[in-house]
Amino acid sequence: MRRTCSVFFILFFLLRSFFPAAQLNAVSHLNKTSATLILLKEEQERFLGHLDKTSFAPGMMDSLTGYIESETESIRLFIMSGISLTDPEKEKALKSLVYFLKYLGENIEQQKFKPSDIPDALGSYKSLLKALLYHTSVTDVLVPLGPQQTRLLANAFWQYNESGLLDDIAVYKLIASSSPQHIIQFLENKPRFRFADSLVNRAADHDPVKASSYLARHKDRFRDNTHTIYLQEIVSISENKFASELMPFLVPLAEKKITADQILEKRMDVTGYFQLLVNTIKNELAEHGDPAFLFHSSLRKGIKQKSLSFYVNSINELHSSADNIRFASVKGLRPEDLYYILTSCEDELYTSSYLGLYRRLMEQLKDHPVDSIFQIVQYDNFRVFMRMAANYNTLGDFLNRLPQTGAAKLLERFISGIETDTNTGLEKAMDIADSFTCLMNAAGINELIRDELRSNLERCREKHLFFGIRLYSILTQVYELVNEKDPGNKLWEQVGNYELLKRNAIQNKNAEIIELVMFYGDEDGVASFNNFLALFKDSKAWKVSKNNFWVTIRSVSDQPLIIYANLPLDTKQELDIQAQDSLNYYLEKESLKPGILIHRGHSYHLSNTLKRMQPSVKLALLGSCGGYNSIISVANINPDAQIIVTKKTGSKCINDPVIEEINRTLLEKKDLVWSAVWENLEKRFMKNEFALNLFNEYIPPGKNVSLFVLKLFNNYN
Repeated sequence: MRRTCSVFFILFFLLRSFFPAAQLNAVSHLNKTSATLILLKEEQERFLGHLDKTSFAPGMMDSLTGYIESETESIRLFIMSGISLTDPEKEKALKSLVYFLKYLGENIEQQKFKPSDIPDALGSYKSLLKALLYHTSVTDVLVPLGPQQTRLLANAFWQYNESGLLDDIAVYKLIASSSPQHIIQFLENKPRFRFADSLVNRAADHDPVKASSYLARHKDRFRDNTHTIYLQEIVSISENKFASELMPFLVPLAEKKITADQILEKRMDVTGYFQLLVNTIKNELAEHGDPAFLFHSSLRKGIKQKSLSFYVNSINELHSSADNIRFASVKGLRPEDLYYILTSCEDELYTSSYLGLYRRLMEQLKDHPVDSIFQIVQYDNFRVFMRMAANYNTLGDFLNRLPQTGAAKLLERFISGIETDTNTGLEKAMDIADSFTCLMNAAGINELIRDELRSNLERCREKHLFFGIRLYSILTQVYELVNEKDPGNKLWEQVGNYELLKRNAIQNKNAEIIELVMFYGDEDGVASFNNFLALFKDSKAWKVSKNNFWVTIRSVSDQPLIIYANLPLDTKQELDIQAQDSLNYYLEKESLKPGILIHRGHSYHLSNTLKRMQPSVKLALLGSCGGYNSIISVANINPDAQIIVTKKTGSKCINDPVIEEINRTLLEKKDLVWSAVWENLEKRFMKNEFALNLFNEYIPPGKNVSLFVLKLFNNYN
């Protein structure tokens, strides 16, 4: 060891005697840079090793690997060829690339990032590297990024002087996007946080009333805030006894475009107040643009709250009344008013409520192109409207009211650009897929969808947008699957054969099929239950027993079908829920796992039924209105479950025959081939046009296409 040290010092002094100090430093930095380049090569190999462990889309991994290698080399050359950069700066930049690949690989392994996120992440890294090397704004690079990507970059550039700023930006993005309810607590603990002003703005937008007390205590601290006038207005409004009525108008009040007295005067008239809300959002979107201005949250909440309290709640409650009574509250409203009621209450509207409001919107637009509504509202909530129209099977009707060029423009807007946000891209793709079945027979429009999908797929391929390639590839495949109806299509192997449900897949270990039926104790539920029991009158085929909470129906066969259905006890006292709880406790105690789950009740009862769903369920029949909107909830419990739903009105005159046909097939020890089941049901309803129209809105498992997108997406990565 001493000998080695002696040799080192001799060499050191010899070098000092032959070379100036500057040249020795250059040699030293050259050696360090070479070592860093070796580290970079090793880290790149490790990174590609992380990718090999993922199940990325077939055929795309080679392309992605080549892209990563090319981009990494491009970044290396960019760093090394920087004439104005010193050797230490080059070495530090190369190390940032090593750290970037290291942390990105770890995030992919932990499934925090997907392989399709890599191109965007690399692009952001390159932009931030240029900003740091050539001293331009780093905030301009980071503003459009999400919290995870920002944190990744902050970690990669930890050795730079700007690392504190990068870290604070990452913290701000995380709290502002995912924990706005904790902002005030965070600021109490860190009052000098660099972006306290921006955080308090976000807190005020999320919960103005809660933020107002904090602002009142610390108003001097935020005197120079860019949004001071809005923050001051929040404090002022919170002191008014009509604060809840005034808060939606925060922005125009702060900008002195309206007074509190003018608002409160309108408050005396339901229609006038609601139309003032709608006019305000139209004006604010025109002035502050879209995405929504920071303080628009209160306005949107106000529109939803008043849509519910003024209109939707009563329309839902009057679902059994004649239309002239049920929809009397919306008489005299403008098209934009109806539009905002529809698109603000997506989760609360009953199917029949949606359809009634949609018809009234179309009536209001009869003398104008129907797409003029989007110009009126500046395309606000556009995707929500299109999604709802697809889910409730009115999209074809809407597009058919337009010339083909108008329909093409709307579809282009609906389909294109879904890859730009990795947080919402999958959801948008599922929305698009929902339109396939309802537009399949729409002449001309179906072809427009195909062309738009191909155009977007090609665009993403040309620009190496891997997330877009993934989404549009899946959508193109699903489109072909829906339109070709080819049972031999190999894609069914990935999706699963939803055209068939084998009998033995539903059986338990005792060769029994357990069917669980959930009823509710309102007037319709009692009628449905009595109709349901009438299916089992034949004592030679069925044995029926009953206790205080449920009925048990057992087939007389060697491989029995056993049906458990709770009694429809008084729903006002929640006795029906108690009956369900009692039945489920019994099933659990006896280790009886249902293979079939049937919901018999209105859509507002469906959430209670889904709480009873077990992973053992292979078939779910959601017999309520608009059951289609809940298929994702079922998929989250069992991704392989097959689902029968309706996009419109659920009815016992359809549900009972569907149940009867399924049970008959199973008792004959046959598999459920859905095309055959549907053919038999169509024959049954052929002589009753009303029933046939209702039945045509029911969707068999093979046509739940948004589930196909979800499954293929998960298989891709």
